[in-house]
Amino acid sequence: MKLLETTFTPMRAAILIPFLTLSLLAPATAQTPVVPDAPAAAPAAATAGKIRVVTRNLEPFSFEIDGKRVGFAAELWDELARATGMDYEIQVVGTAQEIIDAIQNQKADVGVGAISVTSKREEVIDFSQPFYESGLQILVAGGSGTYADQIFGLLKSLFNPKLVGAFLLLLVTMLIISHLIWRCEHKVNTDQWPEDYKAGLWESFWWTISTLLVGGADNKGPVGVGGRIIAIAWMLLSIVLVSLLTASFTTTLTVNSLKGDINGPADLPGRAVATVKGSTTETWLTDRGAKVKPFTAITDCIAALKAGEVQAVVFDAPILQYEATKSEDTSLQLVGPVFEKQNYAFALQQGSALREQLNQALLLLNEEGVGTTLREKYFGEME
Repeated sequence: MKLLETTFTPMRAAILIPFLTLSLLAPATAQTPVVPDAPAAAPAAATAGKIRVVTRNLEPFSFEIDGKRVGFAAELWDELARATGMDYEIQVVGTAQEIIDAIQNQKADVGVGAISVTSKREEVIDFSQPFYESGLQILVAGGSGTYADQIFGLLKSLFNPKLVGAFLLLLVTMLIISHLIWRCEHKVNTDQWPEDYKAGLWESFWWTISTLLVGGADNKGPVGVGGRIIAIAWMLLSIVLVSLLTASFTTTLTVNSLKGDINGPADLPGRAVATVKGSTTETWLTDRGAKVKPFTAITDCIAALKAGEVQAVVFDAPILQYEATKSEDTSLQLVGPVFEKQNYAFALQQGSALREQLNQALLLLNEEGVGTTLREKYFGEME
């Protein structure tokens, strides 16, 4: 019995030793991944895929030339991506609202373009720090044009129905006065008012028009009592008529020379105004009582203005300036000051981890003069 116990003990030890060794090593192996100095895996996973960028075609901020995405915002974003080492892919949509919806629904990571920072949008998405200060401005048709255009416009103003009607009424009044003067004067002053009706009426009309324009005719005037009474009445009436005609003529020329009679935002209520569909400008115009006609693109808005379908185009000032300059149409003119100041920024998802990284890179690029270079390139202006 003792021999059996002595033999069994070493065998049992040989069997138990491997199990004891495994039980001691297992806890150490399980604790290895949680070494305090080990790097977190989440940031590496976040930068592993491509950044999904959504934009729209809107010159001069984001558009395509020969298959390459260019523009102030598009090129600034490309510089940011290079500076931060981000790889990205671009999706093009039709409107600014589609950009906001894509970011809000997490179908895109970054929105690039002329995206205005508003409190309403801030409720559903985030923004980077602004990269361009903008505002709204008004574009109208009927600028200086050519010399021939100015002459044609003047003639058109002179022959408008109201002014022609006023001149016809004046002519009839002058003929009546001329007839009455001749009836009173040809019997007592045949030298100046001949007895022949045609000849006498012509002389009488000459006196009437001279009195109206310069206050009287040289060496010619009525001598009879009836003629002088009529002359006094005509002189007094001439003062009133000249004042009324001058005011009517001046008003007609001024109103017709103004480009749709719109000179600032206060003139927009009740007017037919074009803007880009889904933009913040559309909401602003609607709230202020303008008759808004939205179009898909700013070029369509300008085409409607030239065709006379609308009286003005209201949109972001730098875009209107760019389009007016590019068209080389001297009839297009920006009027009034820049109003409703707003900022452009890159759109981001709520709580986006990219925000801080992009803001730091954006500040660095501005310090290096990238923003100034792009401003000079697309707007001819210094920051």
